[in-house]
Amino acid sequence: MPTSPTVLVVGAGIAGLTAAWRLQQAGVSVRVLERDGAPGGRMRTIDHHGFRIETGASILGRNYTGMLRLIEELGLTRQFGPANTLCAFQRGNAVHRLRTHARADLLRTRLIGARTKAAVFRALPTFLAHRRCLDWDSMDRNTYLDDLSATEYAHRHLTREAIDYLIEPLFGGGIVLASPDRLAAADMLFYTAKLLVPHINSPQGVGLLTRTLARRVPVQLDARVRCVRPEAEGVSVTWRDADGRDHTEQAEAAVVAVPAPQVPALLPGLPRADGAYLASVPYSRALIISLATERPPAERAFALFLSQREHPSLVGVELHHNKITGRVDDGRGLMTLHPRQDFTDRWWGATDDIVTEQAVAAAERVFPGIRSTVLTSHVSRQDPALVVRPPGGYAELRAFNGRRGSRDPRIQLAGDYFGPSSTYGALRSGEQATARLLRHLGLHPRASYQPRPDTRSSHST
Repeated sequence: MPTSPTVLVVGAGIAGLTAAWRLQQAGVSVRVLERDGAPGGRMRTIDHHGFRIETGASILGRNYTGMLRLIEELGLTRQFGPANTLCAFQRGNAVHRLRTHARADLLRTRLIGARTKAAVFRALPTFLAHRRCLDWDSMDRNTYLDDLSATEYAHRHLTREAIDYLIEPLFGGGIVLASPDRLAAADMLFYTAKLLVPHINSPQGVGLLTRTLARRVPVQLDARVRCVRPEAEGVSVTWRDADGRDHTEQAEAAVVAVPAPQVPALLPGLPRADGAYLASVPYSRALIISLATERPPAERAFALFLSQREHPSLVGVELHHNKITGRVDDGRGLMTLHPRQDFTDRWWGATDDIVTEQAVAAAERVFPGIRSTVLTSHVSRQDPALVVRPPGGYAELRAFNGRRGSRDPRIQLAGDYFGPSSTYGALRSGEQATARLLRHLGLHPRASYQPRPDTRSSHST
């Protein structure tokens, strides 16, 4: 009886875990090597003094159809549900609330004036004309939207008011954690179309998905992979365990599911141009400060966005206790503070206590008296956090993809850098890497799993 092929997956984030799950479903013997002491990568929820803290990703769109399918397959449907869609923007002494799924709220809001509203609706036909370039698998086909930054696009089509009170707080930190001056207009419009929609969440946090996947596939933690090499009969993977011992394993193939800049060090056989491109993919970094409070502040939105004119240090506050019933127990509060880049750069190397003190002082401007209600805090540092694709970035991605069609199919790449940076983009990348590997191995996915065809060039090495 023939033995099943073996595939090693490097990285236990959502991309790697999804790839491993799909490979295992197809009858492949799979093992995941993760350098951290816990799985989940940038989609992890931890228990901290009785509070479920998000250390990275925290919002999942209801248009993440493949993720919804995966949640159903894992038997988690009843543990996820529709989340609160109310978000808020502060301007002066007023808080303006909008529902993410209700475009009409933008007409009624007093956050922006009539001139800006008119500009938004004048820009709508242009936006609709570009929608064919704003999909998970077609982003690298745009040209005009790739030539402009989000700020430049807004200056051409919108108003200064729109930049200050919508674009800067939403895309300058609330979603991608970086200045819109650095972000391609293509990604800004993509996030507008795909992420400003109804959401799902779980009382257990979004990391419930990665935790469950990690229980269903074999994961070796504290395994720092040092090298992945093609061999005559497959690939070899060298890694070091927590005790400093080196191991080398053989497999038919491998999936490397780590952030782009980490790939070249693991694949010494990469062509120089590919290695240079991956090393240069720009990511933001993020200080994520969570505050658990004895009572929630008087705000009913799931997120409050702050323009730079309103707050020099914070760009947004997530209020997890407002997201879904049961997210926080006993009537307490749980919020995440998202600081601006200047704050992050200034306090990145400080102790957690100092970071928390500075963040609480900043939060006092938003929620006076919050300091006296804090029960515990947690600081997470994400570096890299999210891809901040600059103008011209999709042209570089097209060139990268174009060079890769004839590469060795035994080593596949997966991650959040083949399109706009998101958990769903990473998940889809893991599924697509699996589909290519299964074709190479002469296997077929399980009948209930039908991945959407990947029309882009192969991402194999």
